[in-house]
Formats: sequence, C-alpha cells, structure tokens
Amino acid sequence: MLSPIHVLLFVLSIMLQLTIAPLFSIKEVMPDFILIMIVAIALQKGRAWGIIAGCAAGLLFDNFGTGFLGLSSLTKTITAFLAGFIGGERLERRFLSIVGFLFFLLLSHDVMYYTIISIGTSLGFWDTILHYALPTTIYTLTFMTMINLVWPRALWGRTS
Repeated sequence: MLSPIHVLLFVLSIMLQLTIAPLFSIKEVMPDFILIMIVAIALQKGRAWGIIAGCAAGLLFDNFGTGFLGLSSLTKTITAFLAGFIGGERLERRFLSIVGFLFFLLLSHDVMYYTIISIGTSLGFWDTILHYALPTTIYTLTFMTMINLVWPRALWGRTS
C-alpha cells in the first residue's frame, strides 16, 4: 500500500513538473520530476505499484494538454515496470552502478517518448535522440543523482 507520503509526493511531482520544471528549461529540455517520483515508487514498492503510479501520473499529466493523451502514461508505465523488475534484483549499491542503472531507465523512457512524439515530423531518429532524448536523460539524471547523494532513502527506501 502506498503511504500518504507517496501520495503527497505524487501530487507534488506533477505540480513541480507543470510549474517549476519550465523554469529550469534549457532550449526546451526540462528535468522530468514525475519520472523521478515514479522510479522511486517502483524501486521502493515494486513494479506493481510503480506501474499504477506511472499510468496514473502519465494520464493526469497528459490531461493538462502536454502531449498526446496516453503517451506519457505508456512510457512511464513501461519505465516503472523496468525499474521495479531490474531494481528488485540484487543491484549493487555502488554509486556508478546506481548512476548507470538510472541512466538506462531514463534513456529508455526518453527514447520511447521522443521517438513516438516525433513521428510525422522532419526529425530523424538520431536527431531526436541527440537533440531531445539524451539531453533530457542527462538533465533528469543530474537531479536524480543529487537526490540520491543528499537523501538516498528518497529513491531506494533504505540507505545505500
């Protein structure tokens, strides 16, 4: 069961994404606070709760007119599944292992999201990856790394 803290973080992450994230934007690239919250829930509570959180947060976020209805939900749900599935395994809690794991999760999300959203545009696959997916991944990973360094329990639910 999700705790009231998780529900509060759920709502807070959506509010941060809609209000604060645009202030951090660099050439239309912003950190994904919702994805950070979803990965944290999947790592702490398992893939089932992560999938529920990813689906709900993605649909709620898409309802604010931020893209195709359901696209955020789809990509965040798949990422939550991966986080819960791989994170549930015996992952070494060394800093580089954690950063590599988070980079893989974020990059897989951003490649899926930006590849689908760029269908029908003049951008090619590699342009989409280099101009949108990779910068967004690095930007979100920077925030996740800072959170993990300052407060490891926020992501893992226990000390690293």
